[in-house]
Amino acid sequence: MTTLFTPPSVECRREPDGTLVLRSRVPLGRATPTILHWLRHYAAQSPDTALLTVSAGAGRRSWTYAEAWEEVTRVAAALAARGLRPGDRVMVLGANSVEHLTMGLATMLAGGVAVPIASQYAGPDAERNKLAGLLEMLEPALMWVETAAQAAVVTAASVAHSPPVLVGPAAVTALAETIDDTTARPCPEDLDPAAPAKILLTSGSTGRPKPVAYTQTMMTTNVRMTIDVWPFLDDHPPVLVDWLPWNHAFGGNANLNLVLSRGGTLHVDEAAGRPERIGTTIENLRRFRPTFHGAVPAGFAALLPTLEADAEFRGAFFGRLDVLFSAGAAMHPNVFRRLSELSASVRGAHVPIVTGWGSTEVGPGATMVHAHGVGPDCIGTPLPGVEIALRPVAGKHELLVRGPCVAPGYWRHPEQSRAAFTADGWYRSGDAGELVDPSAPERGLRFAGRIADDFKLANGTWVDSSRIRASLLSRSGGRLRDVLVVGADRSALCVLVWPDGRSPEPFEEEDLRVVLSDHNREQARPSTRLLDGALLTPEPQGDEVSSKGQLVRDAVLRRRAPLIEQLYSRQGVAL
Repeated sequence: MTTLFTPPSVECRREPDGTLVLRSRVPLGRATPTILHWLRHYAAQSPDTALLTVSAGAGRRSWTYAEAWEEVTRVAAALAARGLRPGDRVMVLGANSVEHLTMGLATMLAGGVAVPIASQYAGPDAERNKLAGLLEMLEPALMWVETAAQAAVVTAASVAHSPPVLVGPAAVTALAETIDDTTARPCPEDLDPAAPAKILLTSGSTGRPKPVAYTQTMMTTNVRMTIDVWPFLDDHPPVLVDWLPWNHAFGGNANLNLVLSRGGTLHVDEAAGRPERIGTTIENLRRFRPTFHGAVPAGFAALLPTLEADAEFRGAFFGRLDVLFSAGAAMHPNVFRRLSELSASVRGAHVPIVTGWGSTEVGPGATMVHAHGVGPDCIGTPLPGVEIALRPVAGKHELLVRGPCVAPGYWRHPEQSRAAFTADGWYRSGDAGELVDPSAPERGLRFAGRIADDFKLANGTWVDSSRIRASLLSRSGGRLRDVLVVGADRSALCVLVWPDGRSPEPFEEEDLRVVLSDHNREQARPSTRLLDGALLTPEPQGDEVSSKGQLVRDAVLRRRAPLIEQLYSRQGVAL
């Protein structure tokens, strides 16, 4: 078997302003021109291998590489025949499905720009003005939606811009049927790899979602970087059981493109991360036995009771895993330890639990763990070809990124681009980081929170809200979904906390009091001590959470203003 990891090697340089710049010494390999080259290659090399399987009634539908190439080329030809021009946007809205992927890939093959957007924009509780704003901003030439109900929401929101709307699987089939076997089909060589091919929207956690345009080169290069540090991907095609939506950079770029690049299979988990359907996820994992599994820490915690109680599931889950990938937050040490011990009981050695760091603007991957024995708080080292800068700001070090997978700015948003991207190609992430060991940069970086979430108390003292949040999440034992620290321009701090509905152990009011007491026992300063806290319903409401599941701080503060005032009032603290 191929070695799991390329050993990390990092070169460092210190700039005159104190900025530390890190770069991997691992050489960046040659990237494939487009993701469509991958699809065509595996349609010829392994035509009967399933690219996707999806739930279909009482069973599953398997979509092979040969079927995928045939349908994608037909629909691409049909889109071109309808007048789709290079650079035209096609919005795709719906759950992960064969039709969703067909429309996205066919749009790119026809020279257009695929724009997958979250289903929530056309859901029953959708705010019409948000969708209307997206339509006005993106000016799509065409839109595909999964259901008639979504089409009705789109039509109602289409005021300034009203694109033609195709509805459901039947519309995709109808497009394909307009092309016969004698019609010329577009081919990957017709594409400009440096032209925009896909637009993803940022999460909107720090304001309105912003469009990030990806070229084919950016997407294939980001996958190449991962393969260069994870050589095990060349040993066998990856098998994933995954639900992350394809409008998300991790689901739609990292996972999906990784599968395409190596002729692997993605089994779409119809449970879609819903806590009440964890049984469906477990059965899919049991049946398909992934070689790579990524989840947020709470997702792994939700699997632990069954992994510990069910030997057959434990063997199926860990039996052929190369790595576990923890995304979105640092995994609690207790969850990390239990997973490691369980994997060793099956395999005789620990299956590595790894993570990385990045964002929609950078591909999404910028750093990756590619070493054994790394702790849960490490986000790895720069990927090949990527530079990471740690720039001093407000007592922390902001993480900046530069490299061939980094966007040059936000699509048609010059003002926001100037605020987030430098003239010499650096993306300012707003995240803070630090070296795990300053004397050994190859040991990687540690995430140190969001600089934008920090604020000052009334006495002018800075509050490191990310460290407080991390402290409470850790003390909760993985039972909290999120924490928001409040108190800007006040004399003391309070917190709003949401329990995680996926946790097998509930988090109740008494638990909150214990966590706050334990935290305060180790704190002496007003900028770190907590006056009070409120335990809220398991899920944030409405605009409090972005389409990608992140808290939107301003929306929470606005919606929860009366509750925050109550917290301070009951403690006898005024503004």
